[in-house]
Amino acid sequence: MNLSLKRAIRYLIFLVVLSGVLFIGLKYQQHLFKLSRETYEIKGYLLFESSFPIFLGMVLAIPRILQIFSKKGHLKVNWLRIIILGLPFLYFAIIPILYFSEAVKIDLPLSKLVFGYFGANGSTTLNTITGVIAGYIIVTSFYKRAD
Repeated sequence: MNLSLKRAIRYLIFLVVLSGVLFIGLKYQQHLFKLSRETYEIKGYLLFESSFPIFLGMVLAIPRILQIFSKKGHLKVNWLRIIILGLPFLYFAIIPILYFSEAVKIDLPLSKLVFGYFGANGSTTLNTITGVIAGYIIVTSFYKRAD
């Protein structure tokens, strides 16, 4: 098999995996939303709504991770990238969990700004985008260096 055919097959497999994760995740999120409307228990829905984009970002990083693990060397972590880029995006992604679960008993920095300024729909979009970015950044901050 030539290289371009192998690459095309890998892309198709990745497309199927990504589509499957997206479809199953959105169906489960819809189920949790209906359940939260019936039981008035919203924490499970908020937890999934905030964590699923992070997981989706990690799934998007699968090709990069496979490329990294195929190299020889010792696994390293780019801590500076995680701290400067990953943690702020992760914070924005989990603000709804921290805010509504009352896990933290203080007013979270920027939480009222995000909820008040962007509104309910805007904060959901912000949560999704920042979650995908956070998941991708955290996973792709691992690399191998030959020592």
